Amino acid sequence: MTRHRLLLLLGLAACASGTDVVADRTELLRLHELARKAHLDKRADLLVASFADSLLSIAHGEVTLRSRADNQRRFQSYLDRVTFQEWDDLAPPHIRVSPDGQMAYVVVQKGVRLTSPDSAGVPEAEHTIFAWVEIYEKRNGRWVLTAVVSTDRSGDA
Repeated sequence: MTRHRLLLLLGLAACASGTDVVADRTELLRLHELARKAHLDKRADLLVASFADSLLSIAHGEVTLRSRADNQRRFQSYLDRVTFQEWDDLAPPHIRVSPDGQMAYVVVQKGVRLTSPDSAGVPEAEHTIFAWVEIYEKRNGRWVLTAVVSTDRSGDA
């Protein structure tokens, strides 16, 4: 089979599956931008709106499973303490949607500059480079964040 025919068959199979990869990618990018807005506006409710009822998080050598309500309280407490100067992508997010359109991942690399109070309450500057993978499932036609795997390093390194 020629390469051209193989590509045509793959394209037809994708169309037959009923998935709209462009629409899915657009929605996942919208959720990505909403997370930025949530951080800058200090709105944990916006941040967790796309979370599953429980979110699996892997970071700092730990695996945790938290409810959406627990995540909202935790993030709001964090957002209330910090002031962001920067929460920006260092590279465009890499998005992959499964062939059946029911799962996706988004790979993010983000530079974050903020101030937060030290133990004496004095604002202290922080610069961190984050990289993470968000894992989504489509439930009832809506993308839901089910897991996040995250790593970070000092931005001053």
